[in-house]
Amino acid sequence: MAQQELYLGWDVGGTKSAAIVGTAQGEILARKQWPSQAHMGHEHMLQQFLLHARLLLKCFPDVGALGVSIGGPLNTITGVIYSPPHLLGWDAVPLKGKLAEIFGLPVVVEHDAIACLQAEMLWGAARGCTHAAYLTAGTGCGAGVLCAGQIVRGPQGQSPEIGHIRLAEDGPDVYGKRGCVESFCSGEGVTLLAQERFPKKFGSRTDLFEIERSARANEPEGVAVVKESGHYLGRVCAMLCDMFYPQKIVIGSMARYLPEIWLEQARAQLRQEIMRPQDGVWPQIVPAQCAERLQDLSTLAPCVCAQQKNRDYSAKFPDLHRIDTVLR
Repeated sequence: MAQQELYLGWDVGGTKSAAIVGTAQGEILARKQWPSQAHMGHEHMLQQFLLHARLLLKCFPDVGALGVSIGGPLNTITGVIYSPPHLLGWDAVPLKGKLAEIFGLPVVVEHDAIACLQAEMLWGAARGCTHAAYLTAGTGCGAGVLCAGQIVRGPQGQSPEIGHIRLAEDGPDVYGKRGCVESFCSGEGVTLLAQERFPKKFGSRTDLFEIERSARANEPEGVAVVKESGHYLGRVCAMLCDMFYPQKIVIGSMARYLPEIWLEQARAQLRQEIMRPQDGVWPQIVPAQCAERLQDLSTLAPCVCAQQKNRDYSAKFPDLHRIDTVLR
């Protein structure tokens, strides 16, 4: 297999992390998963990744690049991580530089929402779209946006921090902002929402899976929480539609776990909120097609996209030969 077609990946999560080796075609060849232990800080998490990555590299020594999928805020140009709320102690961590020095490889550090969007563009529900959006809807709620075939970024390569936008004055206090998108559209937020709305039903040890079970059993409390969350998810999707006109909005983790009434509520709310499309084609809200493979693929997709960009540039500028060159 050609060197540039084989990639090493690191999925950095607040709960679990994984090291992956895969191909440009989205084939996962090997993976190692472990508890993140995020409370122990970034150096511990880095050492855990190095331990597992080196085991993988013994079997696959010819990787051509390293891709990292991690929550923001971060600067994707420099690869510096700036205090993600779920990763304590990751304060101005120069992750890209550290990894490049250790491995001697081109490194692409990408916001997890954009990385998942890229994976869905390559292998999932957003294939063929010129305009699309992805919402992580996991522990937190981040967004990746594709507009006219280009990823929407800030001046330092940032992804839209949609989870920080306030939707209501009333709502769970998640990551220091009551009533924000993450209050209603993240696993942490929905859990707190259930505890606030129905404290007798959902206690302090409630998790998202208990809420899911309650809703699937058609218990009124569980159904009410899922519908309220879906209502606000629809409002978030409507904002994205009014700004960027996505053909599809792909929803991540919670779309795999919560009952269909969650997305049904979001779709209904979206149709109430946005203007009728000029062509009569309503934007679709769909679950991630890559499903349980998405997090792994999100570490490969940034490398594949950067490599494609590299090839496009190289036709005009032959000296641009490294994946990370075109990201500067």
